[in-house]
Amino acid sequence: MTLLWCCRRLKIRPLFRFAVTVVLIWGVLPSVSVYAETNIVPWADVRERYDSNVWRRPKELLRDAQGNVPQLHDFVTTVNGGLALRHESRDIEADLKVGGNYSAFVNNSNLNYYGALLNGTVGLDRWVDQYVRGARLSVTENLAYTPEQSYGRSVAVDDFEGGLLTFRRSRLLNTTAFTGSYPLSRDISLEGGYTFGLRRQTRITEGGDVTGATFFNTMTHTWFGGPRYQLTRNDSIAALYQQTFFTQERSEGGRTFSSNLITLEGDYTKVFPEWRFTVRGGVTFVEPVGRTLPSGSISVTTAPERDTVINLTLARAARPSFFLQGGARINNSVRATIRHRIYERLSVSGSGGYSLSQFFPNTDSQFQIFTGASRLQYMLTRNIRGELFYTFEHINSDTTALEYQVSRHQVGFMLSVMLESLGESLGFD
Repeated sequence: MTLLWCCRRLKIRPLFRFAVTVVLIWGVLPSVSVYAETNIVPWADVRERYDSNVWRRPKELLRDAQGNVPQLHDFVTTVNGGLALRHESRDIEADLKVGGNYSAFVNNSNLNYYGALLNGTVGLDRWVDQYVRGARLSVTENLAYTPEQSYGRSVAVDDFEGGLLTFRRSRLLNTTAFTGSYPLSRDISLEGGYTFGLRRQTRITEGGDVTGATFFNTMTHTWFGGPRYQLTRNDSIAALYQQTFFTQERSEGGRTFSSNLITLEGDYTKVFPEWRFTVRGGVTFVEPVGRTLPSGSISVTTAPERDTVINLTLARAARPSFFLQGGARINNSVRATIRHRIYERLSVSGSGGYSLSQFFPNTDSQFQIFTGASRLQYMLTRNIRGELFYTFEHINSDTTALEYQVSRHQVGFMLSVMLESLGESLGFD
């Protein structure tokens, strides 16, 4: 009984903090609109999907509390709702989205859950420009509490996840980032920033514990900086230093240990109205394992025509590992996305990706992921959007801790509504 109460308390505490945040934002921001333009928009969506594997693991590694194998596939209904806020004044530009959701499962009702999110960006360029001409500063916040790998309609693997799709376990994710630049002359600026990351998981793995499927609570501190030289109006080069220090412990508790990643890279960026190209390369030092590895990335975004946008990203980087094994790992990834607007109201998009994580000290211990997604979106009205979607994931774990393969298919539809604001409609992303 005591264990059940503790588990419920662990799940309720983040939701309580989330509710307090919503109340504070709702109470304070309308008063701000007296002095500046503030639009607050209620939003909601209903998502119905078929999921071929709601547990995200193979059948042979799945047992319920009675030792039985529950049903892998299920139908899931998810209701999301919240507020979107846009604030603009002489000194500040802010976009904020806060919300919560509830998901209900037809066959596995014990998986029903509540989730919460808070994300946004505050632009302070205008404020700092009053003191230093040409300086820039922004703050970004992303917080989510959910057992799912992604929140809402997103299927992208974010930077903090870094290519590890794990067994089902509730977790709290947070990243807070400060980025800016300081002009030293007309052509040279000093850019840099700091990011704080936090990942905490509950101690219970839904579907039963599996030997070797270990989770690690992780706290990261990342700071970077370096000079950037503007070669021409469209070309720039930079020399960047980045250091990530992170501490970890098993989610069940235990000894805390730390790791350190130091990266030295050069950057070349070319920007035109129709496309953007960035190539970055250098070396990363991994401590305390004492390894050095080449790292870098290539990113291309182009619009071959007005209604089509294509993006391709290849990257190799050292990242924290929070599943199967703690410490650092090498993450190699490639991702491509395309979005095409067929006509004013109808658009189609697709994406595909591959990620390979290699663990230290034995880099033959690997974790691979293949992902794919497609969407067909139709604007029923200016504020109502309908969407059909399909997503695919395939995981291949070939590690000393655990070996398994599993595929997951999701197909469904979603109806999204963004109501009128206090001023004008903000529209969809």
